[in-house]
Amino acid sequence: MANNLLVFDVGTTGARTILYDMEGKEIFKSYEEYRAGIIEQDPQIWWNAIKQTCNQVAKNLDPTDVLGICATFQRSTTTLVDKAGNVLHPALTWLSEKEITDVKDFRMVIPKIRWIQTNRPKIFENAYKIVSPDSYFYMKLCGQVVTDPSNAIYGILNTKTMQWDESLAETFQLPIDLWPELAISGQTIGELSGDAAEELGLKPGLPIIAGGGDQQCSALGLGVINTGQAKATTGTGTFVDLVIDQPIPMTMDIPIYSFPHVVKGKWVLEGVVPGTGTALNWFRDNFSQLQTKECQEKNLNIYDVLTAEAEAIPPGSEGLLIIPLYFFKKGTIYGLGFHHTRGHYIRALMESAALSAQMYLTLEEGMSKLKPQELRVDGGGMNSDLWCQIFADTIKKPTLVSENKDGAALGAAILGYYGCQAYSTLEEAIQNMVRFATVKQPTENSKVYKKLTGIFMTAMLDIYNKKRITGTL
Repeated sequence: MANNLLVFDVGTTGARTILYDMEGKEIFKSYEEYRAGIIEQDPQIWWNAIKQTCNQVAKNLDPTDVLGICATFQRSTTTLVDKAGNVLHPALTWLSEKEITDVKDFRMVIPKIRWIQTNRPKIFENAYKIVSPDSYFYMKLCGQVVTDPSNAIYGILNTKTMQWDESLAETFQLPIDLWPELAISGQTIGELSGDAAEELGLKPGLPIIAGGGDQQCSALGLGVINTGQAKATTGTGTFVDLVIDQPIPMTMDIPIYSFPHVVKGKWVLEGVVPGTGTALNWFRDNFSQLQTKECQEKNLNIYDVLTAEAEAIPPGSEGLLIIPLYFFKKGTIYGLGFHHTRGHYIRALMESAALSAQMYLTLEEGMSKLKPQELRVDGGGMNSDLWCQIFADTIKKPTLVSENKDGAALGAAILGYYGCQAYSTLEEAIQNMVRFATVKQPTENSKVYKKLTGIFMTAMLDIYNKKRITGTL
C-alpha cells in the first residue's frame, strides 16, 4: 500500500524535492540552488531544479509507494504563457521593482503584469494565461492551469467571495479569462501526465493535490491554524504570520497584509522584512572567503563557523545595530566602532532578523487585538541554536523550534495526505506529523533586547518611509 507523499518546494533561490512518510519524517531529500538572479527568473530553471532533485529522490524510492504529489511555492511572482504553455517573458519575482499601477496594497501580481502589458504589448497580446509558480507547475504536471487563494490573493481575487473580481478585472484591463482556474488547497486537481512522469522519474497517474503559498504552508507545517497562533520563518527574509478569522485592513504606513490561509476559513496577518537571511549569505560570500575555503577543505558547515563567531559576542553586539532593509536599498548600520569585529557583524545580522520579527508581531497584536502565548519558528535560520535563542530573548515568549525546518514543505505534505484522504482532517495530520525539537525560553538577555526594540522599531519605520539618502548615484 502506498503511504509516502512527494513534495516539491519551489523557492526564490532554489527548489527541493522531499519524500515524506505519514509521520512527517523526511525519507529522502534533494535540493538544488538556482544559478540565476532573484529579480527575474526563467520558470524553466524551477522545472529543471525539480526535475534534477526529483530524479535524485526517485532513485531511492519504490515508485509504487508514492501516494501523491503536493507542492509549495514562492508567492507574488508572475509571468505569461501562450496556449501551448510557452513562457512569454521572464517571471518577475516578488522582489521585482517593475511596477505600473495605482494599487498600493498586497495585489503585487497586478503591477508586474501591467508593466508587461505597457512595456511589452506584443507579448501581452499573445498571452493565454497569467501564471505564478503554482499555476506553471500544475500546468507542467497535469495540464491544469490552476491556483489557490493563498496565491490568487496577489491578483484580482475578491476577499469576500473568494472568486475572481469582475470589477478589478475591468479596472486593470486584465480579463478574468486570463487568470487560472481557482481550487482549494488540499483538493485533487489532476493526475501526473505521462510526459511529466518520464521527466521526473515517476509513474504516471499520481494524484496532484493543490498546495499553497510558502508562508501559509509553513504555518500549517508548524500547526499554526487556530486564531491567535503565530509563527516566524527566517529564510530569504523574515516572515511573521498571525492567524485571524477575517481580513483586517492595513492602517499603518508599514505593510502588514491579510492573506488567505491554506486552511479554509482562516486568514493570516503577515509582515515581512525581505533579505534578513540573504544578508548572512552576503556576508559569507563577501567577507568570509577564507572561512568558506577552510570549511570546504575540512567538510564543515560555514554557518556553524559564523555562528561560533557570533556566539562570542554579547547580546546587543556592543552597540552595533543593523536595519535590514537591504532589498529597499535602505540597509543601515548604526553605532559602528573600531572595537567591532566580524563576530559583531554576524551577531548584529542575526539580531536584526529577530528584532524585525518582534516589531511585526507587536504591530500584528495591536491590529488584531490578539496576543499569542508562544511563537513557533522554522526556516534555515533556525538551524542555528544561537539564532533560536536570540528570537526567544527578543520576542520574550516561549519559542518552539520545529523539528523539521522545512516547514513549508511539511505543510504541503499535510495538505497532500489530507487530499489523498490518508487523514480525515488537517488536525489529525498535524497531530501525527508536526513535532518540535526544543522550546527556547527567554533568558536575562531579554533585558538588553527590550532596550533595543524601541530603538530598532523607530529607526526601521523612519528609514522605511523615507527615500534613500544617497538616492541613485
